[in-house]
Amino acid sequence: DAGVRDNLENQKKLPLHDNQLTALPKGVFDQLVNLNTLWLNSNRLKSLSAGVFD
Repeated sequence: DAGVRDNLENQKKLPLHDNQLTALPKGVFDQLVNLNTLWLNSNRLKSLSAGVFD
């Protein structure tokens, strides 16, 4: 859907804190080309795969 894609491309901040995340797949942020602030605190992430932020 173009509307969702446009919204993702314009997203500048993404609060993902306090979600009990255990992994972030490679490419998960690929559509967030304008993202400049990301909150990941208070999750269960132990390591990040290569390419998560590419």
